[in-house]
Amino acid sequence: MRMHGRAALLTLGLAALLLIPAAAGAKTATKHHLDMYKAEQHITLGESQSGTYTLSCPNGDIAADGMWRIDEVGPYNPQLADPDESPWTIASGVDVLGSYPSGNSQYTFRFRNTTSEDAQLKIWVTCLGKTTAPDTHSHSFVVGNIKTKGYGPLAQQDFVPSNSDIPCAADEVYIAPGWNVTAGDATPFSSYPEPNLSQWSYGFYVTSPNTSLTVYGRCLKYKTGPTNGHAHKLYAYHRTGPVEHFNKGNGVWEHQISCDEHQKGLVGGWSLFNAGHHWDNFPWHFLGMDPRIKARAYKTYGVGANGQFFLVCFNDRTSRPLAP
Repeated sequence: MRMHGRAALLTLGLAALLLIPAAAGAKTATKHHLDMYKAEQHITLGESQSGTYTLSCPNGDIAADGMWRIDEVGPYNPQLADPDESPWTIASGVDVLGSYPSGNSQYTFRFRNTTSEDAQLKIWVTCLGKTTAPDTHSHSFVVGNIKTKGYGPLAQQDFVPSNSDIPCAADEVYIAPGWNVTAGDATPFSSYPEPNLSQWSYGFYVTSPNTSLTVYGRCLKYKTGPTNGHAHKLYAYHRTGPVEHFNKGNGVWEHQISCDEHQKGLVGGWSLFNAGHHWDNFPWHFLGMDPRIKARAYKTYGVGANGQFFLVCFNDRTSRPLAP
């Protein structure tokens, strides 16, 4: 059937309009979205209670980071306290003994309430979907097994392990950092990514003799696994906040770092330091951090320290196809 005049022009115009979004969409369809999110859990620690808790990403997704935050410790009341009880604060009332990856999708956390009051805490994991978001096809991520390095027994000291003890390759990014005090007592004063993103630095105040501890990490390849004869690249960025000085009185501080547009913060770190403070005289504490997925908020307590905070941000889409 032949069409004439306006009918033919209208048909051609509609056909052209239908082709436009398909052509424009083809440029972005070659990239894949990353599924990045968080899971969380509230914890109440009773009087003098110790506890071990696990938190997992669902569906076998990758646990990229685990973190805690101490929210409240019942106030010290000298009229109700036992004669041999020392005064406590929100910082000294809870010992954080461990935060470490204990499986592909899981983190384990260990806490000890040293007070005669309840303590309120929260734990999180940030999660990376085990494949790119479903489309016409998807790509798996290439992530290594959990690596560990143990130290001890250690004397009381400021202990800084070598950041080359658990190295990742140049084509990998260090994820799933963690540590666990297996004997004695130690408080982390730093845990942060190096600018190359393939190394992680830790620092601990070892506050009792014969202390042993373990640090953890995993290596995530920048290049995805192959599908349909091609792969894709992930983009990760090292974000550093300004050096903060806690000098406005003894209390709780909050600091934030944000990722750029179209990015999410999967792995965070911190470093609190002062040249005059050591394992036996540090008046400040790291209370934890919470992922707001695009940003991260860091919580500290005390005075007299400098602090710097870090975030590893991932683009929410891969590159275009690459050779596998």
